[in-house]
Amino acid sequence: MRTPPPHIHPQQVEECEVVEGCFDLVVEGDWCTLAPGESASVPIGALHTFRNHSGGVVRVRNWHRPAMRFEDFIERTCSTLRAAGVKRKRDPRVVLYLSMVMLEFDDTLVPGRRRERVPMQALARIARLLPTPAP
Repeated sequence: MRTPPPHIHPQQVEECEVVEGCFDLVVEGDWCTLAPGESASVPIGALHTFRNHSGGVVRVRNWHRPAMRFEDFIERTCSTLRAAGVKRKRDPRVVLYLSMVMLEFDDTLVPGRRRERVPMQALARIARLLPTPAP
């Protein structure tokens, strides 16, 4: 899995609970590592991202409240990658399509900083030039 760019949820609280493995989360510049059974909450509008620093298996329960269109974002991302024939997480098209889809759901999540937003806009433009996968 690729680490998402630092982002914010303009109208949602994001909560996560680790089920298996260790999960690294950064909220407003403060990193923490969560172990199984531990949880964290990301306030509305807080800049955050996460990663699997251990490289092992990590399973996390994740909630966005209110849900808004987050489930639609996940479904659209999966269907776009599947329709494009992406089968490997290191496929270079992943960042192109993820940028395109993420920017379409700006009421649900947005790149948190200009240094992510500007490249994502360029990557999304490139993705739109590729053969359009049917979602």
